[in-house]
Amino acid sequence: MLSKEQKNSPEIFSVSQLNKSAKFSLEKKFNDVWVKGEISAFTNHRQSGHWYFTLKDENSSISCVMFKFKNSYLKNIPVIGDEIILKGKLTLFEAQGRYQFIAENLEYSGEGDLLKAFEKLKNKLLNEGLFDESFKKVIPELPMHIGVVTSPTGAVIQDIKNVLERRAPLSRITLAPSSVQGNKAENEIIDALKKLQEFNKEEKLDLIIIARGGGSLEDLWCFNSEKIARKIYDLEIPIISAVGHETDFTICDLVSDLRAPTPSAAAEIASQAHSQILNKIKNSEKVFIESVKNYFETKSENLSEIINVLKKINFNLDQKIFKIDENFNKIIFLQRENFSNKKLNLLNKKIALRDKNPLIKLSNQKTDLRSKKLIFKNVFNNSLSIKKSSFKTLSSKLSAFSPLAVLSRGYTVSTKNDELLDNIKLTEGDEILTRTQQNLISSKITKIDEIK
Repeated sequence: MLSKEQKNSPEIFSVSQLNKSAKFSLEKKFNDVWVKGEISAFTNHRQSGHWYFTLKDENSSISCVMFKFKNSYLKNIPVIGDEIILKGKLTLFEAQGRYQFIAENLEYSGEGDLLKAFEKLKNKLLNEGLFDESFKKVIPELPMHIGVVTSPTGAVIQDIKNVLERRAPLSRITLAPSSVQGNKAENEIIDALKKLQEFNKEEKLDLIIIARGGGSLEDLWCFNSEKIARKIYDLEIPIISAVGHETDFTICDLVSDLRAPTPSAAAEIASQAHSQILNKIKNSEKVFIESVKNYFETKSENLSEIINVLKKINFNLDQKIFKIDENFNKIIFLQRENFSNKKLNLLNKKIALRDKNPLIKLSNQKTDLRSKKLIFKNVFNNSLSIKKSSFKTLSSKLSAFSPLAVLSRGYTVSTKNDELLDNIKLTEGDEILTRTQQNLISSKITKIDEIK
């Protein structure tokens, strides 16, 4: 039985028990709640796809979460500053004792009225024929001068410039700056279009791009202006509208000559033909480089063939030089042999004359013989001098091709029984003599390999 002190003591919860009990009470009482406020912080988790944000009013704030399976059905991603209405339940995160709002539905404040106004204006202009395809102007295939209506400080103009510089580097951009959100945007957009219209009179514009990034229906509302729509319709210059994201549609999109899902896509459409031309140029460049490469490869192969022919010619020339040296030696030998034969004949005639003539005849003819001998000697000496001079000239011309000169260049001459090896058949065991410039080498053949 409990004592009196035990009965009167308070109930003590653990932290976990307290948080769990509070969570149960919150979810039971605030299970289906509508709350309105302004987004003051927003995180789109890349991995999970969940949205974590803070909803505030002038006095308080609350942490909110909208899971991926709920936010995936929404057309636009909210941003800081958006006024929204949430439907969901209040719960408590037990681990930290922090309560948060789990959103199941999200609506922009005043969005219903804006949508009604959008549909009303769309039907009005549709009935007037402003959206008819028959009135839409053809987008030029190769625009060289493009006017752009957008904010001069936003990322949109930079995206358009980057695409055009990459795909159409020869094209020119003229920016007509304008606000793309807020109360002043409508008039500034119209003024920008008027400036481009006047500019077109002096320097021809091929195309106009109206662009801004994504946002809520309220952010894009200036592009649902009837005044802007009629100004676009009256312009003679073709217009591409690139307002918001791919899922966003505005009156500006409907009345323009062409709608692009994003500003970058508009620039890609405008530069499509430019890009194709650049690709053709690049392909032609590749073909040209390959052609030049093949040309030089062919010339290199031809040069190699010429070098091989020259090598063969050089080899044949060396063989001919060797033959010349050989023939020169034969000529020298024959000249010397002929001279010796003439000298011997002369001596034999002298002896015959001396033997056959009597002493008296010999005495009478002695003087004559001496005279003739002197004459013959002079003639012979003159002839010999001429021959020597001719021989020296020939010798000097052929000295460069003489066997000794050939041997001095590192060649050798091999013989067997005083015959050149080219003229005889060799067998193992044969003895041969090899002549170098300085030595005479005797060798015995031990092995013979045929050159194929």
